[in-house]
Amino acid sequence: MSNQQLKFLLSRYLQGKATPAEAAQVEAWYDSFNETPLSANDKARLKDEIISSVLQEIHPPARVRKLYWWYAAAIAVLLVSAVPFFITKKKPLPVNADQLVSTPAGSRKTIRLPDGTVVQMNAGTSLLIPGNFGMKDRAITLTGEAFFTVATDVLHPFIIHAGSIQTTVLGTSFNIRAWPEEDTWAIGVSTGRVKVSDETNRQVMAACLTANKSLVHHRTSGTSDITDTDAAMLGAWRNNIFHFNNSSMAEIGQELQRQYNIPVVVNGEGKNRGHYKISFSREPLTKVLKVLAGLTGITYTIKSDQVMIQVPKTN
Repeated sequence: MSNQQLKFLLSRYLQGKATPAEAAQVEAWYDSFNETPLSANDKARLKDEIISSVLQEIHPPARVRKLYWWYAAAIAVLLVSAVPFFITKKKPLPVNADQLVSTPAGSRKTIRLPDGTVVQMNAGTSLLIPGNFGMKDRAITLTGEAFFTVATDVLHPFIIHAGSIQTTVLGTSFNIRAWPEEDTWAIGVSTGRVKVSDETNRQVMAACLTANKSLVHHRTSGTSDITDTDAAMLGAWRNNIFHFNNSSMAEIGQELQRQYNIPVVVNGEGKNRGHYKISFSREPLTKVLKVLAGLTGITYTIKSDQVMIQVPKTN
């Protein structure tokens, strides 16, 4: 019996249209697999990755859906030409190569992961997606800042590694800011809830961080605070808004450098003192610096190859 004939018979069988003779042919073909039964792991992978899509396409009646799931697996195997794997059980499922996605300074990017999760990446951000993403869990590594809208999948937790911080979710939207050069990192939840842990000392920092809450972690002191936050301002950069909450001028300068792709040098004794809480629209750099000077009292010089910011002395 050819593959085309077998495909036709299996399709009719799953739709409940097979004649008694055709059903006998399908069952005889399936019985040939009994000599090499699938392991539990093989069944789980097969069920997760193949069968759901097959059943969605065929839409069998309820009485047929009650048949053992491996009948659907049989047609899935045929359709993807993977019968040898399931007969021999000697070859592992193929694993794709790791993928690194990055955004250069001055640009942003929105990507969709294989599970449907949408990631909006800020300028100068990188995201490492393992080749085995989705097989056991959905773990990725973030450097920089990104806003996540995570697709719900209760069987495969979504995990973001950012330095020593691990954020675990099932389905929600949130912003993570974790720049290696900055002392303060923050995870803010827009919808749903997340769990935040410190991978270095294996401690839970927030068992359940909910909407309109942010966890702010101070790397130097190792302390963390949970504060109220405005969900509308989380990931404000996506809407071309600069939003700084208790940021130092050095941190503000680093953000301008990422967004405008020009070196920004900040001088002055108070450059690392974090106390600026300001928001303003992203405009041309000259206008942004003018607004910033009016709000903070800084002075600045714009050159062709860099921007110099001088922070005034404080009493």
